Amino acid sequence: MNTIGADSPLAHEDLLVAARSALLDALDALEAHRDAVIVIGAQAIYLRTKSSLVALAEATKDSDLAIDPRALSDDPKVEEAMRSAHFYPNPVSGNPGEWMNSAGIPVDLMVPEALAGPGRASARGARIPPHSRRATRRASGLEAALIDNDRLEVAALDTNDKRVYRVRVAGLAALLVAKLHKLGERAATAPRRLHDKDAHDIYRILVASDTGTIAAKFVELVSDDMSSAATAQAIEYLREHFAAGAKATGSAMAGRAEEGVGDPDFVSQSVSILADELLVAIDKLSRNDGGYEGTDS
Repeated sequence: MNTIGADSPLAHEDLLVAARSALLDALDALEAHRDAVIVIGAQAIYLRTKSSLVALAEATKDSDLAIDPRALSDDPKVEEAMRSAHFYPNPVSGNPGEWMNSAGIPVDLMVPEALAGPGRASARGARIPPHSRRATRRASGLEAALIDNDRLEVAALDTNDKRVYRVRVAGLAALLVAKLHKLGERAATAPRRLHDKDAHDIYRILVASDTGTIAAKFVELVSDDMSSAATAQAIEYLREHFAAGAKATGSAMAGRAEEGVGDPDFVSQSVSILADELLVAIDKLSRNDGGYEGTDS
């Protein structure tokens, strides 16, 4: 089986086309579970930030889908649906929830930790019977996507592919929460797995967001039992890794992502300022609402 990675000879544009095609194939495979499926990750970020003026071009080989077990039917089994669409478990990593098509394009199926059943995050596989524990992966930080999402049209990028699906796509606040968890957790436990692009995606989201609007959504997410803990933790990751300054871990990473194509110093400074502005807005709204109270930035 071929696997397509960062060193693939395919151009970024070709990878985007192939990744979008794989996403649509997975959505088609999970048609019976459509109400339980939410597009997250880079694909959702690009759908939500089309107007962002950033130097780094969109590029991803991945597609990520969050699965809401509360809306998941028993039949067909997730693993059977994916296999019937010619997806196979990733033979390299062996991790639950990591699927690949015959061209090696990955599609990950993830369940928010709060709904992933008994067990620890280190156990990886979500327990959502009667579906296999290998079909999906548990992940923290995705709880906000269950609250902050709406339906968008997701179309193929191949001009010869006329498919268009109207599906649930995570909103900007939920995407920011998820990315902050990914970066914050890796910074604390596995710094070698940090990728500058993840921090730049956070910059992309902040550039595309209206500060007041996304701050209000954060306050809403903190007030919801399902997403409260994950969102509060994300706020602290934003404070530590971005608002702390241009040399903070996340800010520096976002800047490095634009080396050779943009202005790294400008990006590092800008993302830190945008993060601080968001935190100030969240704290102000929270005090007015009597809700979450973070530490001073």
